[in-house]
Amino acid sequence: MLNVDFYRPIVEFLALYMGSNTEVILCDTENILLIENSMDEERFEGAPIGEMQQALIQNPECRNIPYNINYRTLSKTGEKVRSATLFIRDANGTLEGLLTVNQCVGEFVRLRKMMDMLISGEQDHNVLRKSKHSSSPKQSYEALTLSVTEIIDRVLEEATIRFGAPPNRLTANEKISTIREMDSRGVFLAKGSVNEVADKLGSSKATIYRYLHQLETKQ
Repeated sequence: MLNVDFYRPIVEFLALYMGSNTEVILCDTENILLIENSMDEERFEGAPIGEMQQALIQNPECRNIPYNINYRTLSKTGEKVRSATLFIRDANGTLEGLLTVNQCVGEFVRLRKMMDMLISGEQDHNVLRKSKHSSSPKQSYEALTLSVTEIIDRVLEEATIRFGAPPNRLTANEKISTIREMDSRGVFLAKGSVNEVADKLGSSKATIYRYLHQLETKQ
């Protein structure tokens, strides 16, 4: 049985530190024991645990792990939520409860869309990208909803079609060409993008940095 008094200051601390857009829940395997910054009027102390907690408890993959971090859920109002759950077990490894942190990230998602627009522009009217069969510039429209990951995936799809090979089978020159296109769309202004591109191209992070340096020195 969980010691609620022991966990109370932890729950309060996390809620205060993370802010009012973060919900912190302590529950046993049946009911909510403590909750701060509730996102749903149906979630309160003494209420049954929600569907997500039930799913985590019943999931065989969660039986031998200490926590599940950065999974996605939705609030009752449809806002995107980033979640993490700590599995609390007794000395014998029996699950006693869950400590869950739900952070509403809807505002950050909207901010990311604005940043993508500022980086890549809403519409491309680059006169250097003219169609060979037209005197007017080609217009390419980048959806404002695209994340950096989606832009990376789109460029890789285009490269697969253009070079006739999957990303991890491209030659060095083909990868450099692909990196150049990603760089032109602002991909590498985002934190963590080099690691993501390296994984999807089957290259090391050092190789991606080398390609970027080569492109920079040729400008």
